[in-house]
Amino acid sequence: MVPVIHDVRAGFFLVVALAMLAFICAVAGLGAIMRPVRWSDRRVVR
Repeated sequence: MVPVIHDVRAGFFLVVALAMLAFICAVAGLGAIMRPVRWSDRRVVR
């Protein structure tokens, strides 16, 4: 019974870690996409 609980706990932490990594990559990708738009807007205003 204990090894099954340990495997479930390890799988849970693995899924959480992968989800956090995917979220960080998504935020970085959005930042890379949105940053040139913001800079172009600032250049147009100035």
